[in-house]
Amino acid sequence: MHHILGVDGSYPAIVALWLLPLAGAILCWAFGPQLRARAGWLASAILGVSFVLAVISWPAGTQHAGSALGARQMLGSWMPGSFDFGLLLDPLSLLWTLIVTGVGFLIHLYSIGYMDGDRANARFFAYLNFFVFAMLTLVLSDNFVGLLVGWGLVGLASYFLIGFWFERPSAVAAARKALVINVAGDAGIMFAIFAIFSVTGSIGYGDGFAAAGSYGPGLLFAICIGLFIGAAAKSAQIPFHTWLPDAMEGPTPVSALIHAATMVTAGVYLIARCAPLWSASPHAQELAGVIGGLTAVAGGILGCVQWDIKRILAYSTMSQIGYMIMGVGVGAYTGGVAHFFTHAFFKAQLFLAAGIVIHALADEQDVRRMGGLRKRMPLAFWAILTGVLSICGIPPLSGFFSKDQVIYGALEHGHPWLALAGALTAGITAYYMFRLLFVTFLGNYRGDVDPAQLGIARPQTAVPSHAASHHHPPAWLMGLPVAVLIVPTVAIGAVLMFGGEHSLWSQYFAPQFPLQALPAAPVSELVASGIVLLFVLAGFGAAYSRYATGAALANAVERLRAETFGTPPVLTHLFYFNEAIDVLIVRPSTWLGAAFTRFVDPHVIDGAVREVATVARGLGTLMRSFETGLVRAYALVLAFGAACFIVYYAIAAVGTH
Repeated sequence: MHHILGVDGSYPAIVALWLLPLAGAILCWAFGPQLRARAGWLASAILGVSFVLAVISWPAGTQHAGSALGARQMLGSWMPGSFDFGLLLDPLSLLWTLIVTGVGFLIHLYSIGYMDGDRANARFFAYLNFFVFAMLTLVLSDNFVGLLVGWGLVGLASYFLIGFWFERPSAVAAARKALVINVAGDAGIMFAIFAIFSVTGSIGYGDGFAAAGSYGPGLLFAICIGLFIGAAAKSAQIPFHTWLPDAMEGPTPVSALIHAATMVTAGVYLIARCAPLWSASPHAQELAGVIGGLTAVAGGILGCVQWDIKRILAYSTMSQIGYMIMGVGVGAYTGGVAHFFTHAFFKAQLFLAAGIVIHALADEQDVRRMGGLRKRMPLAFWAILTGVLSICGIPPLSGFFSKDQVIYGALEHGHPWLALAGALTAGITAYYMFRLLFVTFLGNYRGDVDPAQLGIARPQTAVPSHAASHHHPPAWLMGLPVAVLIVPTVAIGAVLMFGGEHSLWSQYFAPQFPLQALPAAPVSELVASGIVLLFVLAGFGAAYSRYATGAALANAVERLRAETFGTPPVLTHLFYFNEAIDVLIVRPSTWLGAAFTRFVDPHVIDGAVREVATVARGLGTLMRSFETGLVRAYALVLAFGAACFIVYYAIAAVGTH
């Protein structure tokens, strides 16, 4: 008997919303020279239609029929019962689909303005549409193999997008690094699928989850480890996080798409999707929770010493994804998913607002060379201010409700130290995010100050292929998506998540993540929230005293230079993760490759081929020696053969008698 998660049926809207971005990518690729700037409008319109179809599909995605939840569209089968491929739209995948297409649409619209004048405009939008198609493949698949295909396609699309400006060696290196780390994660998922199939004989989610009690503790833990390696690589968890900050080499809309709504949250989706496996393996829960907590703290600490505005946001993403992994890892699934939901809005808003600043300052990204931009760029200021308040968890903004669910969820599930790590991270987040706000927008503008006085050894250079061809698009193209995102950043948490288990959010996920009977937490949720707020206020106070007081603003140049030179080496070297990876993996791999090039390849592989050729040539020469063309020689051979037969049978006859 096979287990199906959704209600089987025909759902053309789901198929259409999945395939439309692929059609858009093909059109932009095929007709890019003809479309030119219109490629952006085409790609955006297609994604807008996908979002509308996702909204229309809401009733199908939330329907019930017995134990089936959501809609399942069969696509095809190979060896029926073992390799069935289909689409599944249930509350979890519906939420991801709405974010991927909805926030993705706003990022597409913003990109029309940001990439205006770029000579590879159509190629860029082809990549964006392809990325969305890959992400939809990942979240809509109803089986592990489809998920792995989407997982790989997302990695490939991110490689295209991060390395979009491929004339820059740093962009190429960053794209290659992201691809290699993500492929390592793909291998982990692949081994987990092999293990699941070996027990169930099926690749379907329903069969894999129904067998959670029959794997045995050891194999189940191994399956969860394989899945978690994939989740950690895609979601930039320690020690697979190093690709994420380097991915800032891509255009800013790419950073918003990858960091806010899509790729890096795939690991959160994977754990939430595989909740039946995780809930059956306490050790896997412990591992994911601890790694998530460590990533949250480490990402926050590294965010405190960054000067590149996009890298500050990148480390904040790493930290916030750590929150999400910690939440879903310990079993607080609705909390972890809630933080994904609110994070998609305020992080996209922060990146896009940062893009407005970068665009206006001719691709300057170092906050030490900014300052005094509050009146010059009011929309960017208010967007970043509301984003900072939300990511810090200031009530009643959206981030407060989701972060509270993660931290209190860890406490409820018996992980007080993880809850404490979450509270500490909240304080650190407040420090570095308000630092970004104060240094960027308050005081005097420092763009005309000698970079050496700010402690900048080599100032960031502009992106040649983009800056050199800058046009000046209408301001609303980049401003409208940012303004729209401010609304959910401020209000959607209070609308959907206020009221605890009676909230709209809890009711929406109740069929998928039923409420668990948990022992009473050591403190109430109100007290826990108050403690977290104290950490946040401490972080804000530290940032204010250091960067926003009158004295700090008056001496900003000297203070920033002193801070630059006073940063501990362990932080400037990012905890030496890159160096450790270089020593433990890159160099041995390089040496191994060199050894194969010098010895194994020429002397073993090529040598074996050469020996085969030599033997064949020798045998050919030997056989050719018999081909003399002389009848007497052939007669001699026949006579010799006949003599051999006679001698053989004579000896055999003597032996039998």
